[in-house]
Amino acid sequence: MPPDSRRSIGAGSGGTSRDPALAPPSGQRPRRSALLLTIVVAIVVPPLLVTNALRVLATETFVRAELSRDGFPDDPYGLPVDARERLALVGLRSIEPRSEGIVLLERERLPDGTRAFGERELAHMADVRSVFVMVLVGQLVVLAILVVLGLALARTGLRTVLPRGLLAGSLVTLGIAVLAVPFMLLGFDRFFTRFHEVFFEGDSWRFSTRDMLIRLYPEQLWQDVSILAAALTVGQAVVVGLLSWWWLRTLRRREG
Repeated sequence: MPPDSRRSIGAGSGGTSRDPALAPPSGQRPRRSALLLTIVVAIVVPPLLVTNALRVLATETFVRAELSRDGFPDDPYGLPVDARERLALVGLRSIEPRSEGIVLLERERLPDGTRAFGERELAHMADVRSVFVMVLVGQLVVLAILVVLGLALARTGLRTVLPRGLLAGSLVTLGIAVLAVPFMLLGFDRFFTRFHEVFFEGDSWRFSTRDMLIRLYPEQLWQDVSILAAALTVGQAVVVGLLSWWWLRTLRRREG
């Protein structure tokens, strides 16, 4: 057998050579990676912005302002204003990550000496605390990942991934707001029910109007929280979108 034939057969049987026609086109993998990362960043933007809004509203300043504003309903069973505010603030502190938790609620007593919160209320607030802490911690983890991602890609061909993702996420947030806000305003009861069904099991979140949680945090408070959270989220989306557009434009000019 001629030497050339042996080399040809050896190359074919060894499996080490590849047909160039079967190789992926140059630049296809980076483009796919960029698209995937952009989509992931865009997906996490809306919940990040909503969580920022909740951080602003889950404060003693907001609770005091809400309970004392004109038009806010009084307690139907005559709980004094100062006692109502104090219990509402204790309820807020009980769900904060670094507080003593539900123990704070277990200690509370009404002016007549009876327990302020029943067992079902304590159990629900324990669930609320778990969800709230999980959301806050999750937000910090995602933000840290985005920072690391931005630094890692800053000097690569994928440097535009983060601003693209932030811009796309801002637009997604505004689109969700356009769809969700009318539903929230026109059918708040249904919106409120769906929200609780997502995060809590069964009827553990349903209470009588005589229960302290309803007396401290009536439906009017949650309507106001929803409206303000939506407004804050939309405002953030606009700001993040404009900054991302400017960032992306700056990168393109440098590349050009």
